Amino acid sequence: TVGLTQSVSLFGIGNRPGAAQMNSGFRWPYGRREGVLPIWAHRRLSQPGAQMFRRVIFQNRDSEGFASRTSSDSSADPYYCLSFNQGSSPAERKQDFIDAVTCASANRFMSDKGRFITDADVAAAYSEPAVVDGAGIMRALGLTSYYPPRRDLRMTCGAKVCGEDDTADSLSYVDHVLQVMPNIDTVTMATPASDRENVVMFSIPASWADGDYLAWVEVNAEGDYNATFNDQTLPTPLQPASKWDSWATGSGYPYRGQPSVVYQIPFKLGRSGTATATVMAPSYYSDVDAFDSEGAQMHPIDQRITDDPMAAPGQGADRLRLTGPAGSRVQLTVRGRDVCGRAIQGPAAPTAVAATPSSEKKQSHRWGVLHFLAPSSTAAIAQYQVRFSPAKSAPIMVGDQGSFDRASPAVAATEEPQTVTVPVTGKPGSEVSVEFGGMQPLTTYSVAVRGVDMCNVPGPFAVTEVMTTRINFTQLSGCFVATAAYGSALEPRVEALRSARDALRRGSPLFSLATDLYYRAGPAAAAVVARSDAARALVRRLLAPVVTVAGAVYPSVTISR
Repeated sequence: TVGLTQSVSLFGIGNRPGAAQMNSGFRWPYGRREGVLPIWAHRRLSQPGAQMFRRVIFQNRDSEGFASRTSSDSSADPYYCLSFNQGSSPAERKQDFIDAVTCASANRFMSDKGRFITDADVAAAYSEPAVVDGAGIMRALGLTSYYPPRRDLRMTCGAKVCGEDDTADSLSYVDHVLQVMPNIDTVTMATPASDRENVVMFSIPASWADGDYLAWVEVNAEGDYNATFNDQTLPTPLQPASKWDSWATGSGYPYRGQPSVVYQIPFKLGRSGTATATVMAPSYYSDVDAFDSEGAQMHPIDQRITDDPMAAPGQGADRLRLTGPAGSRVQLTVRGRDVCGRAIQGPAAPTAVAATPSSEKKQSHRWGVLHFLAPSSTAAIAQYQVRFSPAKSAPIMVGDQGSFDRASPAVAATEEPQTVTVPVTGKPGSEVSVEFGGMQPLTTYSVAVRGVDMCNVPGPFAVTEVMTTRINFTQLSGCFVATAAYGSALEPRVEALRSARDALRRGSPLFSLATDLYYRAGPAAAAVVARSDAARALVRRLLAPVVTVAGAVYPSVTISR
């Protein structure tokens, strides 16, 4: 295992509470994605001494298909942000990032961190709802999973569980994962940025014999629809009917599209020289759901997988983009032992390291800028590694390699957690600056950076700190109960009610007073409504006549039904 993206190795997308076929959306918190990287998962387990991970389920819900709370089992979650976008077409799904505006406001999203499944659960035939071959079934769940659970809670919650309703299991996830896969910290990487060259380096062990080898790259993407795999052929599951709630099936979108694809690159390991191997097309694809042992199957690439860089860029086989009409999708360079086999010191530590909040006020609560002077290096610097971690709960300490490895790889200053690209062309002593994101408001972070040379020899890392600002962008005000009922402050029906409120407030002192009283009681009432799927539905029915009048009075607000 050379590299695993954070969605799998840090945030546990393959092993978390919720049914595997549950809908998805922007930073969706639930639903184990057993088809995310099934070829890798099964190949890892086939190695000598490899173990399975313990399976994570909801704490105490009536069904793994219930995304809405049915018990006191949730706490604030600084990473996840439930999307209430109802669209299912690719164009509509691209609007999911809009929900980041509301979620970035104050870590208010609540999630069930789950617990490990027990022998008693399995003995009682614990299961999840699923649709298999068109029929709704209850699929039995075992004690183990092919994927690690999330490992970010210790960094965000410290030494204690996040909330009084969380289980002790949630804080032990990280220790369990490191016991099963000790090297997971060192291979964790941010999601590669699209349309940009991404480099992963690996030092070949001295024990490997010269000869012919195969390298494998597996890539997956949610909602990658084509004529064979789409939201019509793989729709939101609704059966068994009593085991799914509206949050699981009515929010977000059916995420299942084209399954993971695998690129296979033959190469020769030798003693001398430098050799390059390339490949244009993937060789295999996996099953969509990849339940249990089925996930080990690899199907030879056929017409079911899209391969059309012009008409469908970035989809199917083109998830790794072609470098040109006669180019490749994967390039593997092997440097012989005569080039990189001798001892190389590696780059020096970067100097004058400092980090500041972003100068863009609307982003300074979550984005920062890292500055440093490029270090000297015997061999050319191939990349800079940047990692960050909350300074209070998990500081990065100079000279402590473990603290560096445990920290999160820095992500770009974008809505999605894509890898940061740091320029390596500067001469020693020249200034290097890079913007990065992924942080939370009013939090102090350790930020570390080190150079890695062309032979994958890292230098020592330097550390600085940065404190993010409070949130500076404008937030939508009021309509607490309506927002809880409809799921988003950006929902058109909530916007219609807000417009009516503001107009009446300006024209009526009595209404203005009533609104002020509502501001005091509204948040508590909204919290009660948000916890119950039935309460949300009831409030929507009660508000429907008011929404209709508001929409008629303010026709500029488009209300979709």
